[in-house]
Order: sequence, then structure tokens, then C-alpha cells
Amino acid sequence: MLYPKFVKQTHRKKQKTHCLFALIAFTGLFFYQHLAHSQQYAIVDSENGDRLTGVWRGATDTHFEIEYQGQILRLPLMGHTLSFTSDIANVQDRTAAKYYRNGLALLELGLPELAQRRFESAIEEFPRYAAAHYQLGLLHETNGDNAKALERFRSVAILDAANFDLVPHLQELGNAALANEAYAEAVDSYQLILRHYPEQTSIPELSYITGFLLVEELEDYDTGLPLLESAIQQNSDTLFHEKAYFLIGKLKAKNNQLEDALHTLQGFIMRYRESEWVYEAHLIRAEVNLKLGRTAEAGNQASQVLEASADETIREHAKQILDQTRWKVYTVADGLPDNRVPVIASDDTRLWVGTPNGVMLFDTTFNNWIPIEEGPELINDATVKVPDVTAIAANGEEVWVGTRSQGAIHYNKLTREIQIYSPTDGYPAWVKDIKMDDTEIWFATDAGVGRKIRGDQSFVVYNKQQSFIPEDDIETLLLLPTTVWGASAKGDIVVTFDRKTEEWGSHRFTEIQEGTTIVDFDTAEDQILFTWYNATEKTNGYFRADLDGLNGKSTTLHTGIEDEKNLKNIYIRGILDNSPIVPAVNEAPPVETPDSLTPEASPETEALEVEVSPPPPPTPLVLWIATNETFYTHHTRSSDDWEYTTTPQIVSGELTIYALIVANNRVWIATSNGLASMDIR
Repeated sequence: MLYPKFVKQTHRKKQKTHCLFALIAFTGLFFYQHLAHSQQYAIVDSENGDRLTGVWRGATDTHFEIEYQGQILRLPLMGHTLSFTSDIANVQDRTAAKYYRNGLALLELGLPELAQRRFESAIEEFPRYAAAHYQLGLLHETNGDNAKALERFRSVAILDAANFDLVPHLQELGNAALANEAYAEAVDSYQLILRHYPEQTSIPELSYITGFLLVEELEDYDTGLPLLESAIQQNSDTLFHEKAYFLIGKLKAKNNQLEDALHTLQGFIMRYRESEWVYEAHLIRAEVNLKLGRTAEAGNQASQVLEASADETIREHAKQILDQTRWKVYTVADGLPDNRVPVIASDDTRLWVGTPNGVMLFDTTFNNWIPIEEGPELINDATVKVPDVTAIAANGEEVWVGTRSQGAIHYNKLTREIQIYSPTDGYPAWVKDIKMDDTEIWFATDAGVGRKIRGDQSFVVYNKQQSFIPEDDIETLLLLPTTVWGASAKGDIVVTFDRKTEEWGSHRFTEIQEGTTIVDFDTAEDQILFTWYNATEKTNGYFRADLDGLNGKSTTLHTGIEDEKNLKNIYIRGILDNSPIVPAVNEAPPVETPDSLTPEASPETEALEVEVSPPPPPTPLVLWIATNETFYTHHTRSSDDWEYTTTPQIVSGELTIYALIVANNRVWIATSNGLASMDIR
């Protein structure tokens, strides 16, 4: 940083005698009032106790003049005590003035503790006594109590800055705080100078320093940005200009002043082509272009930096931007009912999107994005208020929609009929997940598991009161031909339902730790998949096993995650890996083993114990795993075959992931700020 150079390398404690304070204070007052632009008032106290307050008209070595009640009075300096103010409201009463004069006398006698009490009494009597505040500030500064000194000098600046030269004191206090990395205190001191002494010669440089501290150390962008903008306009011929110019562009991008940011950063790049911040300026422009939807331009800028820079941090940033260009984010501007998207479901080339403000349907054929209103309108109008959607299941003939408080809604595509399974009719209110096949529809709710058999009007709810289900509050379901799996909201119970015997049970996966919560189920080929997190261990990951839950393997993805939001939002999908197997470099060709010459039924072989063959390796899969920050692709043939890209945080900001599907060679992730899509071919 440049601003530490502004501070002296050493700070010496002032060695001033207290008797000098009064002389310095009086001389400062007497001298500084000549420099002030505003009208000055003189408070004249005579030795006999009389007091006059008038407009100051000047002085010689022996006399002074004031305008009093329309007349000019010429009085001798000898025998009078003078004080000055620019505001008549600051003229103290005689009692306060007496305390103040006694304080000055005690300072001359070398009794600072007693003097401090008198100054405090003067302020108690007359709180607007600027001179008393000033004297206390000097005492605190000498004693090294900079915080109290700053508070007193602040009062002086507010009350009567024109009559007190606080700049050296505030400068010293600010520098000392800066040297101790007390940035807020340093800024506080410097800002008093900027605000009350704008004509000081140090103001241009001090504006840069204060702006840097506000932006870089305190992250107060609203205050720091206009200060830096003013600094570069008033004084561009300084070493600080380059850094300030860059930071202004960076902050405008951060504040979503996107076009202004592009213009400012382009100006910076043109002026400072060899700057240490020039690559970062290019990358910020790339991020801004991403936010503006100019994906190709953003990619070109990031690619140029990747080729030109040898700095690994810069290169990694460029790679992340290139990752981000792969995403397309849809929001309310593209027809979504709400940017919060907790659930999505695919129906061939159509995509059902559920939000807290109802559902919407889009046709995505050939990467198009075409809203279809007919079905969603019927669903959204079916309830008294627009449904807060929490689950969707769809196929070619029907759509089931689960809500947070209004039960479930069924839409028949063929007849365009709507049927509502409302809590007023005894159905669960909060439907968290829906799964269906050719024979049944299953519902995960906070009050049990619902089951509807096709061709039967009945709707069965399994809960702990009426059945042997181990838990009522179920988050998600997995529907298999012979078994229904369910993950409880508590996370410590996995419920199972045998579809042949119609019996409930529970399952414990020995491969994962106790206290692990299941987030999301899926199947791929002959394997069951689910993601999990463990709040105690601060870890998350995924699990794959046979469809009966056996031969399982758990893989930890992240460790040490403090933020529970980033811990528990993890989702998985998988398909058969049909990609060609690439032989390893220098891999030796397979060697044919000749048949054994020993007869198969020899006594030697009959005496040998027969070895049990190990289970065949699991079917190779391609897994996609989405977290709040990263999207992973993993080919299970190799434990090292991982690819990852960041989620679209540049465009959408900080994200929470709610759902993941893969359809028609695209991945779709439902987030807290839109629906994101990426081609995965």
C-alpha cells in the first residue's frame, strides 16, 4: 500500500511543559483568528470582572479594537483577557470563564491534573466552550490518550474550527493510529481535517490516503468512492493517482455501475499500460461484460489475460471467468415468476420451474427459451393465492405440484383438469418432494409419507400414529421398483417401504458416520446415489451403492466447512459412462496366459481351497455434483478423473443451490437468484 509512506517512521512523545500550553493556546487563538474568513467575536474579560462581547476589529502591539453596540472601542491589551469565537452562541458565561481561567493558571503552575478538573467544570457549566475542549484535548494528547484527545478535538472542530488550528494535532493522531493499524481511528482524524479545513495544503494527498483506507481497510465503499473521485479530479499529478484510478473502476463494478466501470477501467488501461493492476483491470472488465450479457467479449478478454500473464493468481482468475462464460442464467427478466427457484423438473424438452410465486413452463428445444403459459396459468389460478411451490413431478400426461402450505395440485395435460389435495380436506399441507412411476405417486411431507395408487381415488398417508413408519417429517424420496427410500428431516433416519410386503423399516448405511444427513437421492443404472452432510464433522460428500443399499462407498467432497448453508446444499445426478476408454500412456498390451497342462481333476487341485471371487466392479458412471460454489463432473472409472467449474456467481452473486437436473445434454441448477444452465456435451 502507498499510504504508509505518508506516516513518519518514528513518533516521539511531545516534551512540552504545561505552562507553555496557555501561552501556545492564547497565541494560537490570537494569530489564527486573523486567518479566518468568517466574522470573529471577541470576549473581553476585565480584571475588575466586567465583560464585553463584540465584533473583532483588529489590534496593535498595545491595544485592540472591538465593535460594541454599534461603537468602536479601543482598549489596552494590559488588564484584559481575550478569547474568540466565530459563533455568538459559543460565548460562555462568567462562571464557565472563571473555571477556564483558573485552569490556565494551574497549567502555568505545572498542575495539569487540577487544570483538567477546571476545564471539565467549565464544560459542565457551558458545554459549547470550545477553548476548554481544546485545552483538554492538548492534555489528553500529551498523556498519550489519543482516543480522548480526538473526541475533544472533534468537539472543537464542530463548535469553532475557524479559531483553532487543529490540523497538526489531528494529523499526528491520524498518523499514530495508522502506524498501529487502527484504521477507523486514522480515518476519523483525517476526515475531520478534510471536513473542517478544506483549504489546507495537505488536503489533496490526505484525500487519497483517507479514500484508500476507507476502501481497502474498512470496506466503506459508499464513503470512499466519492472521496477518491474527488481526489483524482482535484490532483491528478501524484503517485497516488494510478491506484485511485484503478480502485474507482473496481468499485463501480462492485456497485453495479457497469457501463461507468467499463469506461473508467478502459481509461485506466490506456493511461497505465504497465501498471501492476492492468491485468486485473482487464479481468474486471470481463466480469462486467459477463453481467451485461456480453459473453463472447468477456471470454476474449479473459483468454488474452490468460495468455499474457505469468502470475498464477491472475491466471486462475482468468480461468474462473472462462468457466463462467459457459453458464446462462435465467431470471424474472426472462419470464420466471421469481428469481428464487427451489425446484425444477424436466418433461422431455420442456422444463417446469417452481418458485415461491407459482410455476412456469418453458420449451428448451434447440437451446431455445420459450414460455408456455397454458398449463401454469391453470395451476397458479387453482388456489386462493399463488402457490409457493416446493416440489414438482411431470411426465407426458400429468404434472404434480407440491406446495409449502396448500397441499398438492394435480394437472391433467390431456383433459386440462385441475384437482387440489388441500389441507382443508385432510391432506398434508407441506409437500416437500413428489416421485411417481407407472403405478403410484408418492409424497414426502412434514406429516408423513403420502401414497396414491393409480386408478384408485384413495390417498393414504403413512405417519407414526397410524403405521410403523419410523419418522413423520420426510425431506426427499427415491422410488424404486421394489422399494421406496425416504430421508428424514432430522437426518439420522432413512425410512424404507417394501412395495411387495407393504412394510415400513429403516436402514443404516454402515459406510457413513452417525449424525449424517441425506440431502438428495438419485439412481443411475444399477446404483443408488445420494448426497450427504455432517454438521458435527463439517463435511459433505456423496454415496453410491447397489440398489439394495449394499456394497456402498462414501466419498467425502469437502471438509472444514463452517457455513451450514454451504455444507448442506449439495446435489447429485448420474448416468452410464459411455465415453471411450483411453489407454494409459505406455500401457503394456495384455498378455495371453496359456492353458495349464495340469488336468482339471488332479488330486492337487481337489485339495486346494476354492477362492471366492470378489464382486464385480460397479458400473462406470458419469456423476454431476452441484454445490453453492462449484459444479463437479466425475467419471467413476478413475478416482482422479474430476473436472470442475465455478457456479455463475459473477452474474448472479452469492448463490444457494436448491436442485439439480440433467436433461437434453444440459445441466440445470435451481438457485436463490435464478435458474442456471450449461451445456455438458
